[in-house]
Amino acid sequence: MPGPLILIDGFSLVFRAYHALSRTGMQSPAGEPTFAVFAFANILTSLLDKHKPDAIAVVFDTKEPTFRHVMYPEYKAHRDAFPDDLVPQIGRIKELIRLMGLEQVEMPGFEADDIIGTIAARESQDGHEILCVTSDKDYFQLVTDKVKILRPGKDVGEYEVYDAVKVKEKFGVGPEHVIDALALIGDTSDNVPGVKGVGEKTALPLVVQYGSVEGIYEHLDEIDKASLKKKLEENRDNAFLSKTLVTIHTDVPVDAKRVALVRRPMDFQAIDAFCADMGFHTLRKKFAKYAEANGVELDLPAPSLLASSNPASEISETSAPSGNLSTLDDVAHNYTLVDTEGGLQDLLKALAGRTLVSVDLETTGLDAMMCAIVGVAICVDEGTAWYIDVNDPSDRTETPMFGDHSEQHGLPVQMVIDALRPMLQDPHVGKLGQNLKYDALVLRRHDVVLSPIEMDTMLASYVLDPDKQHNLDALAERWLHYRPISITSLIGEKKSEQRSMRDVDPSVVTAYAGEDADVAFKLGALMRPELEREGLWDLARNLEFPVEEVLVTMEFNGICVDTSALANLSEFTRSEAARLEKEIWHEAGEQFTISSPKQLGEVLFERMMLPAGKKTKTGFSTDSSVLTELALTFPIAQMVLDYRQVEKLRSTYVEALPKMINPRTGRLHTTFNQTVAATGRLSSTSPNLQNIPVRTELGQQIRKAFVPQRKDHVIVSADYSQIELRIMASICKDPNLINAFASGEDVHKATAATLFDTPLAEVTSDQRRIAKTVNFGIMYGQGAFGLAQTLGLSRTESQQIIANYFEKYPGIKKYIDDTIATTRDRGYATTLLGRRRYFPLINGNNRGLQAAAERAAINSPIQGTAADMMKVAMINVHRRMQEERVQSIMMLQVHDELLFEVPTNELDVMIDLARTEMVNAFPLEGVPIVVDVGHGASWYEAH
Repeated sequence: MPGPLILIDGFSLVFRAYHALSRTGMQSPAGEPTFAVFAFANILTSLLDKHKPDAIAVVFDTKEPTFRHVMYPEYKAHRDAFPDDLVPQIGRIKELIRLMGLEQVEMPGFEADDIIGTIAARESQDGHEILCVTSDKDYFQLVTDKVKILRPGKDVGEYEVYDAVKVKEKFGVGPEHVIDALALIGDTSDNVPGVKGVGEKTALPLVVQYGSVEGIYEHLDEIDKASLKKKLEENRDNAFLSKTLVTIHTDVPVDAKRVALVRRPMDFQAIDAFCADMGFHTLRKKFAKYAEANGVELDLPAPSLLASSNPASEISETSAPSGNLSTLDDVAHNYTLVDTEGGLQDLLKALAGRTLVSVDLETTGLDAMMCAIVGVAICVDEGTAWYIDVNDPSDRTETPMFGDHSEQHGLPVQMVIDALRPMLQDPHVGKLGQNLKYDALVLRRHDVVLSPIEMDTMLASYVLDPDKQHNLDALAERWLHYRPISITSLIGEKKSEQRSMRDVDPSVVTAYAGEDADVAFKLGALMRPELEREGLWDLARNLEFPVEEVLVTMEFNGICVDTSALANLSEFTRSEAARLEKEIWHEAGEQFTISSPKQLGEVLFERMMLPAGKKTKTGFSTDSSVLTELALTFPIAQMVLDYRQVEKLRSTYVEALPKMINPRTGRLHTTFNQTVAATGRLSSTSPNLQNIPVRTELGQQIRKAFVPQRKDHVIVSADYSQIELRIMASICKDPNLINAFASGEDVHKATAATLFDTPLAEVTSDQRRIAKTVNFGIMYGQGAFGLAQTLGLSRTESQQIIANYFEKYPGIKKYIDDTIATTRDRGYATTLLGRRRYFPLINGNNRGLQAAAERAAINSPIQGTAADMMKVAMINVHRRMQEERVQSIMMLQVHDELLFEVPTNELDVMIDLARTEMVNAFPLEGVPIVVDVGHGASWYEAH
């Protein structure tokens, strides 16, 4: 019996493939994105293996408009452009289709739906079985006894088969009513209007009762519900238009017949070369088996040579899902619930002599400084874990994030803490886990210092490739081909209705928490060898893991804010916003909602007729870049910028900070993020203290509210001076720049003197401003266009300034050229400590994306080295503070600055300690490091 004819909706599956593995960030050895190609290849091979089709065609849309666009210009008008990292993969996908001997069909002016509909209708009349592969529900209208739809499931290679019965079961009507139902419902993704206000619940019964859109309007008077009747009357034209738009045509003049779609022999040699280029090692072996079955022998390298030097290629590919992911039901495991004192003692005996322990806490919320412990999971061998059910009294003294607590169970928290403390603090027992900073902070509140951190899988993933996702689910999928239990299966999907983990049966939590500890243990066993192979283990072990322990202490310490000062500032910002609002209204000649981009755009660009910039989907852009340019000529634009700044600072800091004060400590406890910025920089959230302006009056007033909590204490600020410029000077070894720093001169003034060939004493403030802009702009990869915009010069003038700059500082030009060339060759840039950041698009075909990658690659070694230097300094300062047994505390790290709360009798000691450790953290060749240290009654005074 002949196999079926498979018709594939090309772009439907391309996007399915893209989203299935986008978070893996797979790349070829050359740094080319490959995850969509890999997923698409697995989809094709699974279809061939399972359905064994005689004929197959992959049908693609083209760029040319179709009759639907002519009829309704808004059709698909709101669809986003292809993702930047998908564009280069489409050509690769089409290349693989050709090499696999599969037919590609495209017809300018016709959509894939209509081409597939025509082929399916024609070939099914001849008695052939047709399988249409797509995620588009419009295809349900094509279903007959011979035509079925294969809809992709959750996993790559997983499908649901839709026949007429399944269509009715899932969609609510049979194939014969699909067109009319879709006409009423509409489709937001394709911008098909439908009948506004009518959804599936209303549309399906109407279609079943009256048979069609035409039937509904013929019997409109029979519809009793006035509001529905009104909607149908007002949207009559849209209903009939939508029916035309959603109807798949089955009479397209396409020549492709079954005989032309019969599979051709695969070009196995070319496929093997293709897979080698892409870094698809498992697929390469899979196609080798196909080749062997067809009498073709491929000369594959030895298995050991099928390893890649690019972790973003080999690791992701070998662990990316090519079918269903494994779950807990598929793996051998032994997770034990510990809820008795005897069970706890048995666990302690099992832990005796262990040198590596995976730890995972379950809690009542996400705020480590407020939540209660629900349980502790521990794993010391793959597949074996224990879960200690904990009864924490504080569980009933706070408002939990996940609902109310009810039944009390578990061992007393103090008993558990006392039993585990020796192991958790043992310097000879390494601690392993995922995002251990959270667990360590919770434990710190119970007087436990979790140390040493031997492996944090989240940080390990970040060190290997900072641009990937680092959550446990993503890591399990990428490295273990495994899907962990979802927390929502325990506490519920909807946040407002989620219950506390405390209310989940301990036996159920045992599986969830034991699995988390077990998965982290398995990941650690894979990640360390990979870090060592890539030369990144020292960076993880000696920098990222130790600084995580420092951050635990800093988050625990927190910082004090003066709420009365903020209350006064709140009154000021509200009156200032009101003043600016009136001025803007006066300038505009009308009142409107300034915070509405749509209304603001209409006022500025339609009524005031200001020159409009870029447009968005909803109207004119009023972002800061547009307003900043307008502000040079039109006062109202500057007023709006000022208004936005005041309102942002009021809502984000002035009125938000008091609400974020911990009621137990009376302090703010920000969360530092190690895996957000790809450069290696730290960021902070809840609150974000990185974005408080330094130079504006309002920003300074906010900083005045950060004060010591204790009497006879001061705030000390230690700040690296121009550290990124100093790093650039050291890396590029340009003698002019090095000499400026070595002589202690004002580097921007010295640059201006060199650029404008002017004696240092005669440099004007405007010349210094230009030099400063050029210094920082060049460091961030800024070109002539960007510099012209920043300085308000012509492009020709800015080009001349840059050319002059490179002539006077040839070492910088050489650094830029060498960095771009090296990054293109290796696919990544590195800091002086070896931190990597991958730039796959630097070798792409899109010049805009390539230029952006080049700019980031130029800055990455500089900004990344500054981040590394700060982390080394934090580790060393923290160590010295412990050795000196000072009472001072380290509270914040913001940009290039460390902030301390210091007793006045330790002031001299801390100033010397901070400056010494920061200066000596990472000496730069040929360039002195300068740290400015200040102190005062507030952050503002200290800085």
